[in-house]
Amino acid sequence: MIPIGRLGFDPIVPWPVLAGLALLLLLASGAYVWRGGKAPLIRLAGLALLLLALTGPRWIRESREPAADIVTVLVDQSDSLRLAGRLEAAKRVGDTLAQRLRGDANLTVRVQEIEADESGTPMIAAVERAVADLAPERNGGVIIISDGQIADPPPNGRGIKDAGLIHALIVGDPARGDRRLKLISSPSFAILGEPMRIEAVVEDPVKGADVAIVVAIDGAPAQRLRVRAGTPFTIAAQLAKRGANLVTIEAEAGPQEISLANNRAAFQATGVRDRLRVLLITGEPFAGARVWRNLLKSDPSVDLVHFTILRSPETYDPTPRDEVALIEFPHRELFEEKLDQFDLIIFDRYRRRGILEYSYFENIARRVEGGGALLVVAGPYDAGLDSLSRTPLAAILPSQPLYAAREKLFRPAISAIGARHPVLRGLPDPDNWGRWDRLIEANATGGATILTGGASPLLVLDRAGKGRVAQFWSDQIWYWARGHDGGGPHAEMLRRLAHWLMQEPELDEERLTLRATPEGLLAQRATLADQAEAVEITGPDGAITQLALNAMHPGVWEGLAPLTAQGIYEARSGARRAFAAIGPLNPKEAAKLSATDASLRPIAQASGGGVFFTGENGAALPEVRRVAPSGRAHGANWLGTRQNGSFTIRASSAQPLGPAWLWALVGLALLMWAWHKEGR
Repeated sequence: MIPIGRLGFDPIVPWPVLAGLALLLLLASGAYVWRGGKAPLIRLAGLALLLLALTGPRWIRESREPAADIVTVLVDQSDSLRLAGRLEAAKRVGDTLAQRLRGDANLTVRVQEIEADESGTPMIAAVERAVADLAPERNGGVIIISDGQIADPPPNGRGIKDAGLIHALIVGDPARGDRRLKLISSPSFAILGEPMRIEAVVEDPVKGADVAIVVAIDGAPAQRLRVRAGTPFTIAAQLAKRGANLVTIEAEAGPQEISLANNRAAFQATGVRDRLRVLLITGEPFAGARVWRNLLKSDPSVDLVHFTILRSPETYDPTPRDEVALIEFPHRELFEEKLDQFDLIIFDRYRRRGILEYSYFENIARRVEGGGALLVVAGPYDAGLDSLSRTPLAAILPSQPLYAAREKLFRPAISAIGARHPVLRGLPDPDNWGRWDRLIEANATGGATILTGGASPLLVLDRAGKGRVAQFWSDQIWYWARGHDGGGPHAEMLRRLAHWLMQEPELDEERLTLRATPEGLLAQRATLADQAEAVEITGPDGAITQLALNAMHPGVWEGLAPLTAQGIYEARSGARRAFAAIGPLNPKEAAKLSATDASLRPIAQASGGGVFFTGENGAALPEVRRVAPSGRAHGANWLGTRQNGSFTIRASSAQPLGPAWLWALVGLALLMWAWHKEGR
């Protein structure tokens, strides 16, 4: 404790009133002197004593305890330091500096670690928070330890208001070069089969260097090219599947590299089809002819071309051709000229009556094997010689009729493999489905029979080349649409069937997905197998873990892996791969990794502080000194912290310097003496 004595006041009237009176008395005294008064000093002394009586003078004794100044050390622990291998160096600089500062008993040191958010390192916001609760008279200064890559520099290089003295210690070598790939523009979606435009640039210390670029989609290389550093380049890439696609662009390592993390840029693009074109051929008018038409017309992404054959070629009609209202079946245009424009072809209760030539069926088979889709809904004629199975389509059909129609009530049932198939998975209990009364008996020689009618297949699915095929061995699903015998899930079943045929990725039988949840990283495996093998998870840091999966539903297996860091995770199950991006795909922290003082130097200079480079290992530390509040705060190899001299009053007592009436009485006596001298 330090005892201190000082003069204090306890005014009888407010200080503004006293100030007004003092001004008035000074003016009066000035006028008195100007007019030649004989006792100016005596009169002025009397007036001063009258004012002193109003101020209540007293002698104050205090016991003061010196208050330690507070120095704040902010240590950048963001991804830019981690990726550049400087994280431990920054921690070491912070620990060493804090230890030196704590050697002064009159200093309190506060150390805070600053993490990055999606926008980068909010260092200036951290400084403002750190000094918000500090009294200015106790702020000894702020020391920033960073690589200089901050997200929120003040505009126009201005300093930070009310932050006090700021020093910056830059970890790293500003002369060390680094190659990075910068994404200029990228699409969020693209139409399948059409090129999407990607624009990027490689920034390299060696301008004009020749750089190899690899473009990958969902981990599979899609394009390779060579570009010149410093010159923007354009990539035209095509998406191969619908839904989410992870596109990565990676530049080869350069001669100077701080980290390879910023040699890659990534974005997600959604693959969409322009329009799905469906050709529906109804063999003859019947009660269920509108089921498929209504389903397909209700889908806004589908363009439907529908023909119903109302008469056979051998039907005689004497009506002149120019008076017939019906449209002639354009078989040559559909099955030769424009067949490749259709994604799905449906024969609904079609009867082979010589309308279509054998070459047309050969064209359809080639279209399916090239990536199209075919659905055959059997009618009563498929039990005889008019079946489509007696055409070249038989080469791609997974089942053949036994040329017998069973016309008695049966309830469609889901097979064991059908319960795991995405077309039927999760549908309502089949025990409550309505019954049908016609089934064309068939023998399935391939594919997957997912619906049965007793011992005979009812719905058979298969792949043919790059395309897909489905056979429905009954034409009575319209019973469910009418609610017959309780109805059934016809709309959902047919919607899934159509989308499975058109190769929607969400309906693939063998599928692997990876996505982030609040609980962790969820890997989901859909399969027709009885068991799903473990999934291999590769993290952003390259660490590989084996994730065992648990059965959640028939055909669906899931596993939950912990999230260890932000970045791109990859899941592998056999030949299948899936990706999930946690956090920003191209974090700003990874964009620039070079050590720089460009943002922090203006801030430090505006506060009177200095900037020091510590090197890659953080070994070059400046000396620490205490400086006066108005003194110079840094030199070539030293930095200073403010010595404010603040204190805390632990005890205080006050004693009046005489009664106020005594000071007033003496003042009046002096005024009376002045009047006496003036009257002589």
